[in-house]
Amino acid sequence: MANYWLTIALLLNVTAAGTFADEPAKVLFAESFGEKLDSDWTWVRENCMAWRLEKNALIVRPQPGYLHANYNNSQNILLRPVPDTKSFAVEVCLESEPQAQYEHAGLVLYYDDDNYVALFREFLNGTRKLQMVAEKAGKPQFAVKPSDAKPVWLRLEIADEKLTARFRELEKHEWTTVGIMALPSNGKAKVGIMSGGTPKDAVRSVSFKDLRVLQLPK
Repeated sequence: MANYWLTIALLLNVTAAGTFADEPAKVLFAESFGEKLDSDWTWVRENCMAWRLEKNALIVRPQPGYLHANYNNSQNILLRPVPDTKSFAVEVCLESEPQAQYEHAGLVLYYDDDNYVALFREFLNGTRKLQMVAEKAGKPQFAVKPSDAKPVWLRLEIADEKLTARFRELEKHEWTTVGIMALPSNGKAKVGIMSGGTPKDAVRSVSFKDLRVLQLPK
């Protein structure tokens, strides 16, 4: 009988541990892109004629420009303060159709134009890929994962002074890691979304939906 109750206790502990591990992360902020943006959002080089809110999505017409190297002319970078915690994640559902070399859209952890980490759906050498870019003092590093998922969920996880970039096709899927890199700065960062690299005369649209900032478990 003692062994019986010991077995039950062990099973209950395993179940409880599994339930705890499977609990959803705490949502610190959610942006539904409804009638107006949350007041904590700010723009870098806003082009007000190239974005709109429509059907619970932020629709952006990507413009020419990059943060890469010495360009630093990306428009409509939308940012908000990071949460007051050392471990958090930001994720968003992206739908885009990049067609020109280096045309991109995605998530960014931004300190300034020369210090940031981003995860883009980008057109590279004739195909669409997921590319992680980490730039420190204007010097970039890259990690690339082949994928033509559309739409795609993008996620940046910040913990232990490192940033992990991940993606998945559907919410029910497991995350796939694109890369892990050190944070480029000890300064105050913001998180948000951006796009760029589109030819001047091209007319395309990028859709961002269901942006969330999450508390990561310790």
